[in-house]
Amino acid sequence: MSAPGPDTWFAILNPASGGGRAWRDRGRIEACLRNQGLEWTTAVSEHPGGTVELATRALREGFTRFIAIGGDGTLNEIVTGLFAADQRPQGCTLGLIPVGRGNDWARTHRIPRGYADAAALLRAGHTTAHDIGVAELGPPQRRVRRCFINVAGVGFDAYVVAQTRATRLGPFTYLAGLLRGFVGYRVPRLRLLAQGEQSEAPLFVAFAALGRYCGGGMHIAPQARTDDGLLDVTLIGEVSKLDLIVNLRRLFDGTILAYRKVRALRVPRLEVSAAEPVGVQADGEWIGETPATFSVLPRALRVVVPAR
Repeated sequence: MSAPGPDTWFAILNPASGGGRAWRDRGRIEACLRNQGLEWTTAVSEHPGGTVELATRALREGFTRFIAIGGDGTLNEIVTGLFAADQRPQGCTLGLIPVGRGNDWARTHRIPRGYADAAALLRAGHTTAHDIGVAELGPPQRRVRRCFINVAGVGFDAYVVAQTRATRLGPFTYLAGLLRGFVGYRVPRLRLLAQGEQSEAPLFVAFAALGRYCGGGMHIAPQARTDDGLLDVTLIGEVSKLDLIVNLRRLFDGTILAYRKVRALRVPRLEVSAAEPVGVQADGEWIGETPATFSVLPRALRVVVPAR
């Protein structure tokens, strides 16, 4: 491939996004990009993890402008590819055509859902600096590194992701999994280390957030900012079935921090471990098990967002 021009976008399409809608609507999406006069080349991810490989290769070939045609998982794989092997790419910009089910990152930034409006946003070209999260999993001798752009979670959050991988109900996938999975879930006792302070307690879930939403609209970090170099950590203690039902609305209406069993931190780094391995997810994708360390690359990527 010849070196791309500075205005050429590298679009990565995840054919599985939106239950296959990304693939079915490819012609419509590309027509919208064409109508905006954009220059781009499209690559289709052909297998799980393929988006990571495509992003890494495109960066190596000289591309600096990327479009995710998909959802939160597609964004996750692109940033993992761009920031692979501890590299910190310079001058890269990422935009989104939302085709996912949850679209939680798009919700935080108010990215329009319509293809034509999302393409027009790319054409307008307004960008802002964005933090990138880094999750390092497993023991030191077998440590795995994975990046994220929105929210990572330990505990029930990851349990639901694992349980719902084969069952997709659109934006209600996580909510259905939450209600169904609560019956058999055993709350782990998590050890936390943040800013030199250690704590240990039974925790239903621990979120490490850059963005404000996850799980198809759950407002789990209402005060989070995506450019402050910090993780907004939301810790939910052990809850009963009655507690969950009575306070379920708090997961969606932005009042979760007022719940008595919630503790919030804002830290640059968080370490989580447990006596037995506990599942970890990032941007709605299962990525492994504890021990896990979460940190931030401050303002490491520019993203296309609406002008305020």
